[in-house]
Amino acid sequence: MKAVVLRKVREVEVRDVPEPEMAPDQIKVKVAYAGLCGSDIEIYEGRFVPPDWTSVEGHVMGHEASGTITAIGKDIRGKFAVGQRVAMNFRSTCGACYYCTNGMEHFCEQLRMNSGAMAETAVYYENCVFPLPDEVPMDVGAFLEPVSVAVHAIDKANIRPGGSVMITGAGPIGLLIMQLALRAGAAKLLVSEPLADKRKLAQDLGADVVVDPLHEDLAAAVKKLTGGRGFDTVMEASGKVAVCKQIIPFAHACGTIVWCGVYPATSEVAVPPYYMYDQELTIRSIRISPYTFPRALAILSKLTLKPLLTAYPMKDALQAFADHMAGRGVKMMIQP
Repeated sequence: MKAVVLRKVREVEVRDVPEPEMAPDQIKVKVAYAGLCGSDIEIYEGRFVPPDWTSVEGHVMGHEASGTITAIGKDIRGKFAVGQRVAMNFRSTCGACYYCTNGMEHFCEQLRMNSGAMAETAVYYENCVFPLPDEVPMDVGAFLEPVSVAVHAIDKANIRPGGSVMITGAGPIGLLIMQLALRAGAAKLLVSEPLADKRKLAQDLGADVVVDPLHEDLAAAVKKLTGGRGFDTVMEASGKVAVCKQIIPFAHACGTIVWCGVYPATSEVAVPPYYMYDQELTIRSIRISPYTFPRALAILSKLTLKPLLTAYPMKDALQAFADHMAGRGVKMMIQP
């Protein structure tokens, strides 16, 4: 089968690889769409190595996907059928370890990873396969994993009806968080994003104010929209370490700050402890998406997702990587 394979750092190729073997407790899926995630770029650039990899070489890329079931293992107990349209999670948790039984499945001690999604075929454990409702097309279905991350971010954000929210970064996660924040009741919402196309998209999707932080006075925009007080919730989705610190003064007293990106492992952010005390702020972070896939699936059809995606045939996968790194488009999806 054809797949997008990481040969080494900063080198991917589309090539023939063996089709993954399906275990008795797995489901085989013909992939329809596979999303390109910011973490895929970090893997590509050598800034992040998934915990189950000993090296980056030779791995099939991708973890966000939708597709059609083509085979079902004999030990599968759920009501799945060949030909069924599904979206998938890339991580299978055990459900029995300390973390899984204490509300922290994203720290599962017996985690199993599924095969790479940027391939014609992939195999998944049963608890990672989610049937798509009829009203959800395949390309939208491939948003299930990133939407699950945005749902987790909103869970941490302490957004109340009538509250105010600031989001830095209008990439896929930032725009998904924005849509969910509005549905959670945000009455004032500002998005900070340096790229004009993404600012326009944020505005079209409901942002009250969009700001170019490189050429506009962000602090002045914050004061103007919030009457000088700052935001109840500030969410960092750009993945930039410098922005993690920059946003702290933009939170109102007793506000919540959520770092939503994957940041370099060696980076540090100096947090002013007296200011944190004086304003009684809370800083939180998110890691993947524990227990949120069912809720993400339930709200998938309610979100505006089509304007975010650009589809590429698998033969143009390298162009998709290049476009992502150049800031062209929002969510690139590979079609095997």
